[in-house]
Amino acid sequence: MTAPGCQYPQPRSAPRRCFGAGWLGLAGLLLVVLGGLVPFAAGAMDEGDAAAEGQRMVLGVLAHRGDDVARSRWTPFVEYLTEQVDGATFELEPVDNDALQAAVAEARFDLILTNSGSYVMLEQQHGISRIATMQPRQVGRDEDRFGAVVIARADREDLVELDDLRGQRLSAVHPDAFGGWWMTWRELQAAGLDVEADLASLVFTGFPVGRGLDWVLQGEVDAATFRTGILEDLEARGDPRVDQVRVVGERAFPSFGYRSSTRLYPEWPLAMRGDLDAGLAHAILLATLSLDESHPVSRAAGIGGWAAPRSYEDVHGLMYELGVGLYAPQPFDILAWLRAHLLWLVSALAAVALLALLYVSRVHARVRRSGHNLERSLEAIPDAVITLDAHGGIAYINSAARELAGLNRDQVLGCSLDQLLDLRELGRNRPLLPDNARGDRLDQALGERSDARLVRRDGHELIVRIARTALDPVAGSSVRTLLVLTDVSEERRLVDRLVHEASHDGLTGLLNRRAFERELEIAMHAARDNRAVASLLLVDLDYFKEVNDRHGHRVGDELLRQVAHVLRQLTRGHDAVARIGGDEFAIIARDTNAEYGRILGQRICSALADRPLQVEARDVTIGASVGVVELGPDIPGVDEAFVAADRACYQAKDQGRGQVGLARKADIHPITGS
Repeated sequence: MTAPGCQYPQPRSAPRRCFGAGWLGLAGLLLVVLGGLVPFAAGAMDEGDAAAEGQRMVLGVLAHRGDDVARSRWTPFVEYLTEQVDGATFELEPVDNDALQAAVAEARFDLILTNSGSYVMLEQQHGISRIATMQPRQVGRDEDRFGAVVIARADREDLVELDDLRGQRLSAVHPDAFGGWWMTWRELQAAGLDVEADLASLVFTGFPVGRGLDWVLQGEVDAATFRTGILEDLEARGDPRVDQVRVVGERAFPSFGYRSSTRLYPEWPLAMRGDLDAGLAHAILLATLSLDESHPVSRAAGIGGWAAPRSYEDVHGLMYELGVGLYAPQPFDILAWLRAHLLWLVSALAAVALLALLYVSRVHARVRRSGHNLERSLEAIPDAVITLDAHGGIAYINSAARELAGLNRDQVLGCSLDQLLDLRELGRNRPLLPDNARGDRLDQALGERSDARLVRRDGHELIVRIARTALDPVAGSSVRTLLVLTDVSEERRLVDRLVHEASHDGLTGLLNRRAFERELEIAMHAARDNRAVASLLLVDLDYFKEVNDRHGHRVGDELLRQVAHVLRQLTRGHDAVARIGGDEFAIIARDTNAEYGRILGQRICSALADRPLQVEARDVTIGASVGVVELGPDIPGVDEAFVAADRACYQAKDQGRGQVGLARKADIHPITGS
């Protein structure tokens, strides 16, 4: 039975993949390689034009829960970008799956916020690129991941596992919905169900996704599927329908707070048009990464902020396994083609037969010239290109790769990759490749795409991205693997700098308040679980305002930098030090109790008061008062910890400044508010 209002066709079961004749595959590979060799020219753009005044930017959002919900969640975000990005005005346009594909094809959107499956297809088809990945709002959950949930009525005790859906009626959101169908399709297939043969019916509700819940309760379908988090959102709003359903095939993920019936996949990415100006993209990225969980924009969207873009290889794996999206087969009916072109084909074959002898005599010369041109093109590529034979030996290496290795062609041919390049894992000094890495061991070490640290023979280090492609066997050739190494050192430095700027104080280089609060939350969780004790110190400078008023802000800024230097010297490497206000600093002294915190506070007071600080050839005398609170189970949250330390600091000031105050139990109590 088909539920009313459903006009979508039912999907096929996992399709079989079709492959063309061998010569077609080889021709396609050559076209791809030669197409990548064509150099392109890009004119330099004046930086002033990058932020043209009044530039209109459109953010397209996949409205999986309806236009009204999308506008209420994301309108504050576009208003925030308009305020933060100079010279640009941002607008919001909610769309469904089909309208999103058409709009991106027509380049109507400058920014796109959509689910992972939709993004992967748009990236391949239209060249959009992700700049950030959405983070969940709740602390302690799997970051940047979501799944799908299958529900049935609570009284359907016969529906427990996904295999129980055999012979049942199932509703999903859309044939091309990633969280609303594909995730569940993959799990049904893994459970041994053929969705075409084993389900009584499969219907699609369209947006909003809540229709599936209504259809289950009304008895029009036996089960429904949609993305995770919907049930929890309805429950938080007091929706009574949640208590009337149960989850089918529920999986347990220790750090994932939503109920799920499927594997987890990367959360929604924020992507941009491929030709978006670099300066404008940089400004958007900085503004986006600055949003944390407490920001009103994040609260309106129901998220915990944004992180650097994540890998979406799991999404490719799902599409490949199901044969959908990028991997949907394009069948070719050769018999129908032959019937339609039979007369033309016979005539063409007759003509080819007459010219065959001449053609064969010339084809060998053309092949030789093509091979020579291909080698010349590969030599001109700035990236390092290396081919390996079936045994893992070097078969070809272009000039860029030889420059990286510091060897000539004769010295490298026949060597293994680990003998040619000193590749090491990022963040470690361990070699990326095992000795004499060949065959499967090489494939396991590199994967399809990986980043590594390359140590050149002159001692200079680079960060390289390694793309590995397995090549189909070709008669007369031993080449089996193509490697392309790209220098991404500058890209990594840029990302590291952006992350550092988003979490550190620009004047002192210490952590800023937002980053410090994240560290404090982690320390408090460890203290509550009795895994580690720690103390919070609040350092408030004495007489700083007088120095600032007397000598000016430049002297005041230099004085703050010197204070930051003193605090770094007095703390350990694993302690967290931050500037949280104008002349206020904070320290998390890890693995310490209140008594050690008091001793550290006395050292800070003495270091700042015992001798004047030299600032621009002036002797500047200041002091400090310190409040200390030990982090433990009796402190419910970050705000309470700051309040207790602040009160202890005021007690120290009342005692004559230059003192250390310890928080009393009376200073620690929950903070209430709206």
